[in-house]
Amino acid sequence: MIYFIISTLCLLLAVAMFIMYCYDRYQVIALGDEIDRVRDEKNIVIEFLHKTAEDISADADRVKLYRHIVRATALSCGAMSACVYEKQPNGSLKAKAVEGLFPPQVSKVPRQKANQLRSEYLENAMAEETVEPNEGIIGEVAASFKGVLIKDGSKDPRVVKHEDESFKVRSIIVVPMVFGGQLYGVLAVANPISGKPFTETDFSLAKSLGEQSGLAIHNSEAVSALIEKSKLEFDLKLASSVQRFLLPARLPQSSELECAVKYRPQKLIGGDFYDFIKLEDDRLGVVIGDVSGKGVSAAILMALCQTTLRYIAPNYSLPSDALKALNAEMVCAMRSDMFITMIYAIIDTRNSTITLARAGHERPLLCRRINSYEAVAHKIKSSGMAVGMVDPELFDESIEDKTLDFKHGDVFVLYTDGVTEAVDKSGNEYSAQKLAHTVSAMFERSASEITREIIKSVERFTHKSEYLDDLTLLTIKRL
Repeated sequence: MIYFIISTLCLLLAVAMFIMYCYDRYQVIALGDEIDRVRDEKNIVIEFLHKTAEDISADADRVKLYRHIVRATALSCGAMSACVYEKQPNGSLKAKAVEGLFPPQVSKVPRQKANQLRSEYLENAMAEETVEPNEGIIGEVAASFKGVLIKDGSKDPRVVKHEDESFKVRSIIVVPMVFGGQLYGVLAVANPISGKPFTETDFSLAKSLGEQSGLAIHNSEAVSALIEKSKLEFDLKLASSVQRFLLPARLPQSSELECAVKYRPQKLIGGDFYDFIKLEDDRLGVVIGDVSGKGVSAAILMALCQTTLRYIAPNYSLPSDALKALNAEMVCAMRSDMFITMIYAIIDTRNSTITLARAGHERPLLCRRINSYEAVAHKIKSSGMAVGMVDPELFDESIEDKTLDFKHGDVFVLYTDGVTEAVDKSGNEYSAQKLAHTVSAMFERSASEITREIIKSVERFTHKSEYLDDLTLLTIKRL
């Protein structure tokens, strides 16, 4: 009997020791998983800081920095979309960079307008999405300096309830971008790719990225000054040579068309470009573009874009198809923080038409006579996203062709934002409206004269102050 009791006790002790071992083993494994999670989060933050530092050292432009932040945060948190809201002087918050189909946080997206708004919102959100102080979840985070994790957006009254399924908020994280007690903006990510709610781990990571974003924004202006002093003269000259080589040596000569161009980079090298592509059947391809950033990287990207389009364009009768093919080629070769806005137009003198596709570029002008002594210049509206910004499927969905009559005396004007965003001493922009007025007043003149008068008008407006961006102006008149 004693032996039985002793055996039983030994067995129970062995079982207890085994359970304790299993528990300790479980604790060790759990601790290892936690260490791995912390290590992964640390690596993500370090990689974010590294890439942010690269972006700042390459180009301290605030908007481009925002684009990097939203893209990196969305990828790091496994989110379908993200947005940066910048704090304005009046305390409101303005959307400055959007990644993916980020749900608007102010106004509802009606179901019946969903197809229209998907592409339009992605392009216009930065200009249209403004949040007042303490308005919604964005305003709340800005006021409190505290991040918010909402696991189920359908049950939280602070979340806008969109009718369109593409914009419904399933789960959202909103964090402040703060440094030194100063709020620079708000960073938000929405709807995990997994379909599951965001976790506390995602929240912790987003808060870390928000803090580092605040630091990056704080340093961007100081770094910008250092950048200008640190650029190598050799790189500038090399990039400048590449650009001069690629720009057309001569303008097209035709009895049907008169072309004039003004190209003026802000520095030795710029991100603007233009081109003419001879097509079959009395058609002429006209290209104008603006590469994000400046320096050697922008010059190389410009060269790649131009040469690729020259090869692709003759194979397509529609500009949109050519740009779709171009984006499919370029999106794989471009850095995630770079993009190209451009317009590709085909002028058909035989049929007296212009067909164009716009990839996120400034809207061109078409000026035509309305009576015997007066003409009006109108902006040509069309949708489209920048080349290299999104994958081919989304790009193809957004872009469209626009065909207009182009008859005797009509004037077609293409330009970069260096024209319309030129500012006077008070910070007022020249604007597309003023450009249209200038073109309308000069419509009877030659293309060269119209171009010269536009440049004079811009210079009078700015008092010939230093230009803040590259400037390219392309004027085509139908004879």
